[in-house]
Amino acid sequence: MTTTHTTPAPGRPATEPRIATTTSLAPIALGALTPFLNTDAQLATGLAYLAAAGFTTANISDLIPDHTLRQLPAGDILRAHRLPMFISTLTTGIAVGMGTFAGSQGTDALMAGALQIATNPLPGIVSLAWWATVALVPYQLRRILFSRRRHPTRHLLVPPKPTMAPTPANIREVLAKWGQYISHPDTGAHKNQILRVTHIDDRRWKGLVTHATPGQPVNVTPETVSGVYRVPADWIRITPGAHAGEAHITVNLTAPPELDPTTLTGAWRKWVAKTGGLMAGTHLTNVQDDPNTGGQVALVVAGDNLDRLKHPDRLDLAGALRTNPLLVSYEPRQNPREAVIRKMAHNPLKKGAAFPGLHVLRPNANGFIQIGPGVSGFPARIQLHDPALGGQHCIVAGVTGSGKGGTLQIIALAHHANRSAIIYADPKGSSNPAIEKMAAYSGCGLEESIGALRIWYHGLRHRVEQSRQMGMKNFQASPDMPWAPLIFDEASQLLGEKAEHRAEAKFIIKAGASLGRSLGMPVILANQIMQLDQLGGEAAIRDNIFYGGSLILLRSDSQQKTLIDLPENFAGCNPADIPPAWSGDRDMVYDPDKPLNDPERTFGLAFAASPGAHAEMMRMWILEDATPHIDPDLISHPADWPFWEQRHDLAQYSVLPEDQTDDADIDDTSTGGSSLLAGISLSPRKPTSADDKILKVLRDMADPAGIDTNYTHRDTISQLAGVEGSTLSNSLAALTKARKIHRQTRDGKEVRGYYGLGPAPTGQEDDDSD
Repeated sequence: MTTTHTTPAPGRPATEPRIATTTSLAPIALGALTPFLNTDAQLATGLAYLAAAGFTTANISDLIPDHTLRQLPAGDILRAHRLPMFISTLTTGIAVGMGTFAGSQGTDALMAGALQIATNPLPGIVSLAWWATVALVPYQLRRILFSRRRHPTRHLLVPPKPTMAPTPANIREVLAKWGQYISHPDTGAHKNQILRVTHIDDRRWKGLVTHATPGQPVNVTPETVSGVYRVPADWIRITPGAHAGEAHITVNLTAPPELDPTTLTGAWRKWVAKTGGLMAGTHLTNVQDDPNTGGQVALVVAGDNLDRLKHPDRLDLAGALRTNPLLVSYEPRQNPREAVIRKMAHNPLKKGAAFPGLHVLRPNANGFIQIGPGVSGFPARIQLHDPALGGQHCIVAGVTGSGKGGTLQIIALAHHANRSAIIYADPKGSSNPAIEKMAAYSGCGLEESIGALRIWYHGLRHRVEQSRQMGMKNFQASPDMPWAPLIFDEASQLLGEKAEHRAEAKFIIKAGASLGRSLGMPVILANQIMQLDQLGGEAAIRDNIFYGGSLILLRSDSQQKTLIDLPENFAGCNPADIPPAWSGDRDMVYDPDKPLNDPERTFGLAFAASPGAHAEMMRMWILEDATPHIDPDLISHPADWPFWEQRHDLAQYSVLPEDQTDDADIDDTSTGGSSLLAGISLSPRKPTSADDKILKVLRDMADPAGIDTNYTHRDTISQLAGVEGSTLSNSLAALTKARKIHRQTRDGKEVRGYYGLGPAPTGQEDDDSD
């Protein structure tokens, strides 16, 4: 334990000796007086002693803050004399106790027992020990009690591991020590090296050191300054000045942030930027407190030996900073030499944020909406549409339970609030009923979802032709021509390697990915993983949607990071690093009396950004069900699509060109031009051999006399014609549209599944609905 000496406070030169005298005599005086006090006085003395004992115990244990002591009279003396006062309190307590409970005989035995140690050893030993302890107090205070001149006061004690050094009283004290021990021309450690203090406060002082002798360099060392001012050498910084005879010095009186590993700066320097560390050669600037997280945020800058920053793995970065991965945020900037690091005391996303209302889903002038709060405190945003580029695609990726359905619901609600004509495809079935209620058309199930894609594709073809005729450059939405997004959930069910409709779905999504943005028909595609084989194996889909639109990465497995290349603005963001729960660690030893902590899921936690924006950790608005926010008056249909009344029939037959019925890659370099453009100008498929088989069955089942119309169920047609599945559905729809066959009606209502040969009988309207 070390001490430092400063001049006592002026105006009370006799205070310290008086306190020292009282401390030394208190055990003897109170011990002798106690036996003669009545019961009430002894009780009051005992209570006063207990209060004093509590204060001196707290004082010696450093439990009383310095700023509190400074408010007390002679607070600096109380801190400086804390050990003698504590010893005096102990001996006083023994004396008062003996006088209170044993009376004058107890006091005599304690104070005079040492004189009878030969005849009564035990009380004599106790008495001798008590007197030795009492004498220790004036011995410790001897320089104050017995010196004729006023001695400096011993000031605040510094713990062995320094956290706070004494603050110099003023510049005069700093200069006095420097002149006596460092620059003194005869006895100084660095003779004639003069200090001029330029700044001083409670945390540090700064100055300029110059050599008084021309031609001599300044060579004062931190070790010398450390010994004089009693601060650790690594708290002192000496840097060269304008010439060799000059140096700048900074002496920190408290641990500087770069040396305190509990601060972001200290942790970064000690563990992250160390030689061989995760980000060696980097440093932090512009360090700020972050009230949103209770931690700190800073700018990471590459050092002179680095051309750019590498993007650290989040788990590695959390380990280097000695913290939880959910308490670290790293955001690259457009400048490759800079990034933003955020070390949090708590993650503000844990508590979540309830959906505030439709106003956050109203796009601004550039088409951005807010989808939830970001860890930085800024709202997380994606772009629904761009004034110049048109509708913006979006990909939502995440495993089951990560919040993918809730995310789609928020995006769908944004389109609904802005009067978009939503086409919804969900191959797994009715997993998001709220979106169905907003949609102009919903296809839930494998067959129904490919039908939704077909309808949307017909709209795409129409708008391509419309755009050509009208010479449209940038799409402008209107009530007669609204945005028509395709929301495609569980995309791998149609685009995956073994999907029944893979070739057709790939053909449609590729066309939409390439052309949909400029026609007001963006693709919002959701899936558990985003590998190429789950997107039809088509690079054009990945490039146009994945890299050309908004990206929302919810919790996923490691394949999301290892098997795909994330866009540059997602560098360092690995969705596999998002744990299923905010905390899942349990105690090492089971205690049956302690309730178990139930894990709290990270539902909706994601990395999200639009093109050109930096991705950051965010959490989707918490919205269990969007139904209360649905306005029937806002549900729109694409009024510019002339085929809308026939949509159910169009959903039944394939739009895939005849030469692309297999799952071969589409050749965009064929001599006939781009197959994508060729596909856009195709008519519905012509009758095929399957059509001929169906017509033959119906001819065989027809009335030979031609008087009555015989109707045959589609299951019978399938069995007799040998045509099944989607081929059967497509052919029946095509033949019905061509009026080569017709559906049976009874009492003005269609009898589902029954077909007859030829056009509908005279007087019966041909019902084109499915």
